[in-house]
Amino acid sequence: MRRFLLLLAACATLPAAAQTTPTTVPAPVPTAAEQAELDRIVARGRLMAAYDRAAWLGTDDVMPRLGQRRDQAGGWIVDGPASEPTVVFHDRSNPPRALYSARLVGGKLVDATMLSGDAAILSPDRLRLIAARNAAARAIGAAGIGPCGSSFNTVVVPPPTATGPTSVYFLSPQMKAGEMPIGGHYRVEVAVDGTPGTPYAFSKGCMTLPPPPPGVREALAIASTLTAPLPNETHSFAVEAYRRPLVVVIPGPARAFLLRPGQPVRPFAMPATPRR
Repeated sequence: MRRFLLLLAACATLPAAAQTTPTTVPAPVPTAAEQAELDRIVARGRLMAAYDRAAWLGTDDVMPRLGQRRDQAGGWIVDGPASEPTVVFHDRSNPPRALYSARLVGGKLVDATMLSGDAAILSPDRLRLIAARNAAARAIGAAGIGPCGSSFNTVVVPPPTATGPTSVYFLSPQMKAGEMPIGGHYRVEVAVDGTPGTPYAFSKGCMTLPPPPPGVREALAIASTLTAPLPNETHSFAVEAYRRPLVVVIPGPARAFLLRPGQPVRPFAMPATPRR
């Protein structure tokens, strides 16, 4: 596998004219079930990236507005579609009350508003998201799990149905510009009764891909995964959040998939291993 990854990395930086068809192995076509899962992964990753951006921009906007009341902030949740999510910051009271809300439209915040009175009352669905995040954080702490970096970024994805689990993601952060964190991401599923499940690790350890070489346009990032037979939503999240294409290699038998920002996942034709 290491020799294959080195060969793939070399091919990723070659000019297009040098990457000839005879040096590749035809990519297996995904089954209908696999394609459905790949589509789900892409949709979830895009949603996570949109939620993460809304929280990031919202943090930069709300903190100066709070001024000396910053210590009242208890966290945030994001809901709504990837095309137009809403971020809500809440206080530390019990039950929590909203302090601020804004929508993300076209990558920018709109309708940013400080909330008080009846407007600060959170809906049962939003209170459930806050409770799920807190329960999942306790499960991560109890398992002794830490981030690959300063602190986790959290993304809470609302349940698909009224009785479904809430997915809480703990994502290791980007520490330097241009880097692409691939390892150190976890998910905790929280049941409708508030019980958190066992944290699921998307990788076997920390892994951060370096920035692309200077002057190389659309240099492919390359990673392998040992935890699932297909790419997962944190791969899609990284591609969408950091706007960089990624090839995910699945060993045994070796397959590869290409993820590009804003595009469906495609099978990737792997370089043929040279014969000795």
